[in-house]
Amino acid sequence: MPTMVVFDLDDTLYEYAPCDAAGKAALFRFAAEELGVMSPAFEQAYAQARVNVKKRLGATASSHSRLLYCHEAMELVGLRSEPHVALVMEQEYWRNYMLAMELRPGVGDLLQTLRFNDVVTAIVTDLTAQIQFRKLYHLDIAKLIDHVVCSEETALEKASLQPFELLASRVAPDALDCVWFVGDQDFDAPVDALVEKGVIRDGLGFVHGATGQERVQHWNSVREVEDLLERSAGRAA
Repeated sequence: MPTMVVFDLDDTLYEYAPCDAAGKAALFRFAAEELGVMSPAFEQAYAQARVNVKKRLGATASSHSRLLYCHEAMELVGLRSEPHVALVMEQEYWRNYMLAMELRPGVGDLLQTLRFNDVVTAIVTDLTAQIQFRKLYHLDIAKLIDHVVCSEETALEKASLQPFELLASRVAPDALDCVWFVGDQDFDAPVDALVEKGVIRDGLGFVHGATGQERVQHWNSVREVEDLLERSAGRAA
């Protein structure tokens, strides 16, 4: 049995692409209707702004800021800096993004099963805390999560291991005995690295993509993770 299960949020507990598409569509409509900047001009400016921000800021939570993308995109299309417009644009993006959000099938059942078996649950996620917290409440799962760590709380993002180390410092020592990780990318489940550093004692990872880690396997649906959990619970009993 796992002593703790650590989830990624974006593109793990819900599907990211439809949400991002809905947010950007609303953003580009706003640019056309309110700023008079038609697509593809604003789409290109937004894409370039994203590249510019990420290049300047590197692997930090703020490098994902849609507010910064919107603000820089306006500058790129030749508009003056208008912070209040950038704020409205950011809200337009996230409002429509969240309207498109739905939990992946099986997530609710898995979280309930973990709660029933007294397994600690956590989310470790990149991006800023405010928007990630809003997502958890919009998905109506905040009450089923014991700990949340966002990369805004550390100097670097998950690939650096810093957010996972912060989580480890916040939980009881016995929660680190056997930690399961569920994510969509390899760095969401750095089991081998965390064991080697002594952050956790043992663990198992599940990611969408291929992985070269010894303790990490591929998953197609959340139900697969729940099936393994139920088998583990049966053996423990």
